[in-house]
Amino acid sequence: MTDHADLPGNASDAARQTGLRRGKGRTMLMALRQVVDGLPGAMLGALVYALWAVYANRAAGPEMAITVGAVHWLASTLLTYYGTAIMRRFFRRGRSARQGAVLAFCGGMGCTYVVLWGVHAAIGTPQVVMTLAAGFIPTLLFCLGYALLLARTTLPSTASAHA
Repeated sequence: MTDHADLPGNASDAARQTGLRRGKGRTMLMALRQVVDGLPGAMLGALVYALWAVYANRAAGPEMAITVGAVHWLASTLLTYYGTAIMRRFFRRGRSARQGAVLAFCGGMGCTYVVLWGVHAAIGTPQVVMTLAAGFIPTLLFCLGYALLLARTTLPSTASAHA
């Protein structure tokens, strides 16, 4: 499990830290947040992007396609793992859960594509736009979903207390 000030470490912390009522819905959202915040979840999610990157660059030859796929997997894993930390930081800058969610979404999308574009430009990916295009909608949905998850699993006082 990850160690975050706004993510409960045990059941008593969960009741104190989250604005959710007791019950199955709160437990499921907190479990989802723990998976998304963790490195194994980031590694698994990045695998889909890596396979697409190999496919999108197959015309450049197997060596280049596999290199692009491996680099994209590493970049996606790190971006997902550290991207959630970046999004939490943007979220805490908001004065409300809604404003925090908007900041988290915009910050997550911006940081993701600045890093991905830079990495692929640095390694000479032949089809940068094609490589990144397939992941745009899933990335958009992830950033939106995670921003909303932050808003739902963090108390209003926690959102602005760490700004």
